[in-house]
Amino acid sequence: MYRVACVVFVILFFRIVPTAHPAFAQLQYNIARTMVIEDTAAVDGDIVSLTTKNETLTRSSKSYDERMYGVLVADPVMVYRTLTTLPVTRQGDAYVNVTTMGGPIVVGDYITSSPIVGKGQKAEGLTGYMLGIAMTNFDGTGATDSAQFGGKTYQAGRIRTSIGIGPASPVISKAAGGVFGTLKQIATAILFNISTSKQAERIIRYILAVLIAVIIFYISYRTFGRNVTKGIEAIGRNPLAKSSIQAMITLNIILLIVSCIAGVALSLVVISL
Repeated sequence: MYRVACVVFVILFFRIVPTAHPAFAQLQYNIARTMVIEDTAAVDGDIVSLTTKNETLTRSSKSYDERMYGVLVADPVMVYRTLTTLPVTRQGDAYVNVTTMGGPIVVGDYITSSPIVGKGQKAEGLTGYMLGIAMTNFDGTGATDSAQFGGKTYQAGRIRTSIGIGPASPVISKAAGGVFGTLKQIATAILFNISTSKQAERIIRYILAVLIAVIIFYISYRTFGRNVTKGIEAIGRNPLAKSSIQAMITLNIILLIVSCIAGVALSLVVISL
């Protein structure tokens, strides 16, 4: 109990009592840890993503990176340190390196990763993975740094960001275009996440297989199934032609079974591709 009380006291102390830090020091809300960072050029404020190695990070280098892990912080309020690398935080407020690649940033904009290594940008809409929400503005005015990508130069700087990594959460508001705008944003987000999922190809194959099976079953029923029903009714009206009608019914039943089997086989082929 004594240790728990001490930890709680330290946390409350740092959250309440201001400390002297440089102008761009990390805010007093983040808790960080050290991890292996493969990218030796990573600096304070850069956005980092997980690599394929265990607990190893590198600077993010694509927009809406699903492997985005956090932000490097040089001076977090609390840190669990096991290595000499820069700590990384996944929560709280932090200053993040950004550019104007996605346009001017205003308070409330979603911030995400970008193709400019380690740098964030304003997100377009509410699709894909976000780093957090901008708490300060940045339009490049007065910027002393810049970054290049694709032959273009963008102004670079740092903004205070409320970190919350994950898919964006659409909120009903006038900015989103009311209810219909929100529904559009939700649908767009779902489609984006499906398209970027590793299982997207498999999901599409299953959907296509189900559609093929349903269409073939429906066509078979509408043609061969109806012929069987009409044949049974015809026997009652014309008993003398019973043999030929029964032969027709048998043929349609066989065709119905064969077409259904073919539909199932084709669906399995699509799934197994």
